[in-house]
Amino acid sequence: MHESPSSEDGNDLIFVQSLNLKATTGVDSWGRKRPQPILLTLWLKNSIALAGSTDHLPYSINYGTVTKVITAHVENGTFNSLEHLAEYVARAALGPDINAGWVKVIVEKPRALLRADAAGIAITRRKNSEGEVLAEGSDRVFVKDLRLVTIIGVNPWEREEKQAVVINLTMHKENSPGKPVEVAEGGKFDPHYNFRSVVKRVTEHVEASDYKTVEAFVTAVAKEACIGCGISKITVRAEKPSALTFAEGPGVEITRERSFFALEEAAAGVEGKHEVYIALGSNIGDRFRAIKDAVAEVEKRGIKVKRTSSLYQSAPMYYLDQPTFLNGVMQVETTLSPDDLLGALKEVEFHLGREKTIENGPRSIDLDILLYDNLVLETPHLTIPHAKMLEREFVLRPLCDISPNKPHPLTSTAFKHHLNAIPPPPPSTPRLRTFASLSPHLPPLDPSNPQRRTYIMAILNLTPDSFSDGGQLTQDNIVQTAHELITAGADILDMGGCSTRPGSEQVTPEEEMQRVIPAIKALREAGIKNAISIDTYRAIVAKAVISAGADIINDVSAGTLDPAMLPTAAELAVPICLMHMRGTPSNMSSLTSYPAGLLPTILSELQERVRAAEDAGVRRWNILLDPGLGFAKDLPQNLEVLRGLREITNGIDLPWVLGPSRKGFVGEVTGVQVARERTWGTAAAVAACVAGGADVVRVHDVKEMKMVVDMAGGIWRK
Repeated sequence: MHESPSSEDGNDLIFVQSLNLKATTGVDSWGRKRPQPILLTLWLKNSIALAGSTDHLPYSINYGTVTKVITAHVENGTFNSLEHLAEYVARAALGPDINAGWVKVIVEKPRALLRADAAGIAITRRKNSEGEVLAEGSDRVFVKDLRLVTIIGVNPWEREEKQAVVINLTMHKENSPGKPVEVAEGGKFDPHYNFRSVVKRVTEHVEASDYKTVEAFVTAVAKEACIGCGISKITVRAEKPSALTFAEGPGVEITRERSFFALEEAAAGVEGKHEVYIALGSNIGDRFRAIKDAVAEVEKRGIKVKRTSSLYQSAPMYYLDQPTFLNGVMQVETTLSPDDLLGALKEVEFHLGREKTIENGPRSIDLDILLYDNLVLETPHLTIPHAKMLEREFVLRPLCDISPNKPHPLTSTAFKHHLNAIPPPPPSTPRLRTFASLSPHLPPLDPSNPQRRTYIMAILNLTPDSFSDGGQLTQDNIVQTAHELITAGADILDMGGCSTRPGSEQVTPEEEMQRVIPAIKALREAGIKNAISIDTYRAIVAKAVISAGADIINDVSAGTLDPAMLPTAAELAVPICLMHMRGTPSNMSSLTSYPAGLLPTILSELQERVRAAEDAGVRRWNILLDPGLGFAKDLPQNLEVLRGLREITNGIDLPWVLGPSRKGFVGEVTGVQVARERTWGTAAAVAACVAGGADVVRVHDVKEMKMVVDMAGGIWRK
């Protein structure tokens, strides 16, 4: 903890060890300013040759005199800190009453901290020929045997329960050689070396951490003290008392300077590409548009957006009198330095009209750097990792959409564990909820709201060979039919120009576009503003139809039948529904083997398609999923999907679309061979979809299914 001086350098020593005194030295462990016990150790360098050879008192520095003088000075004074007391004692030892030329003072406060044996300071002072007080070496603030608990170890049993760790800290404060030491006015010293604040930060870090090795543990503690608390140099010793049965305890001790971590950061590569996570937030105006525009502006500045999270609505924190926020996170790749990146983000905020009024107040757009590689940085204008990210669910939840297993650079604990550690908000505070905008003309989906309503997607097939309504819809009656469906309760109109029923013949892209594009244009020209989706697996069709006025792509193949589909959806920046299917419409009925289990396999294969979409540039907030009833599934499997739908919809936190309407499995169960007569069976399946968590149901019989959805919602969504 601190080395005792030695006479081996040729200087004789006189010392008093662990002198028990009482003094006021700042506050106690409960924050009260009152006298407390202290232990004072003094080492004085002085030649004892004459006193030793003559046994003559005038040649001696009498330890009794030393004790008496120091006791009087300490117990009659009031000090604002241990540093203040130590400096005062050193001056008393160097003063005329004792007249030492060199002194080392160690002040130890046994009751300084609730969970440590003691805290203290050790300083060395000497007089020069002019009588000025100079420092020798570094001052050392120390904490003895800080007892904390954490998960640490590689063995399975070590990771099941927190165990005790004993930490000793020595903080080295360098002094200017040859420069006289001044006592700060009021006894105040460098706040960075306040052992209470350092212990508080280290304790919070340790008890939220999860480490495999003690080496990584002590390194992270040193980094926390150096980077987080401004310590220039620290010695960290950690012991695991319970680790070995027949030993007192193994441990590791290191000494690190702040520059060590700067070199570590530089080793990660100042130049080249960097992985950065940026938080997005908005609560003024069109929040969704502001976030979309911010992402686009970031990309215009050469910063590659690799992935985005879902979006979440959150109640304001800190300053509460303001609107609800929309929050997300994006993962980017950049060659910019942290400062240059910060400048680029501020430029985007300014370009999009942000005006900062009050701290943590309303804003049209807010962009914050959360993580930059594994960099730890603290400057007057930028702190990385973001200082408050671990207390904010609206940051951690979207971050976990992208990288749940990524460790925090300071705690080395995965962000998913930090998310789970956040306490629930008070009952009066609204919970975080997901947000998905399908169209400017449709209220956003609210998938995580248990009281949300289920939207109805009406099927409008412009195909002569659809399994239940082929040839019924034409260019002449499309507008009237759409009006009737909207009046009956349709929220979304799903247009299809190519049948995907099992075994169907596939028309050319040109014919598919000739069927749907004039119809969509007619709907828009008639003033119909409802959201329109295009049921196609072809990128060229999707692009043309979106240009004609559609809002959503509904791809039964989830991008597997046309490799251009996902990049096209990313380019168009519109929502896309990814449905689970295997093979093609002509052979999917033979691909119904799920040896790993039906529901887990659907989730796994859809998760692969989500990742493929994100890799292609599709924003996560633009992705919907469909488990694919009737596609590559036989009768028992379709029923298993409906029975276990809650497992599926809870398995991936995205909006879910279900399409049971009039399908073959409904006819098999009910014995109804004519597809358009399967209304009652469809109604039961739709009710199961609502109960299982569907956000959208795709149906033919809108009027009837609207009543089913309302009733099912009344039962399961209230």
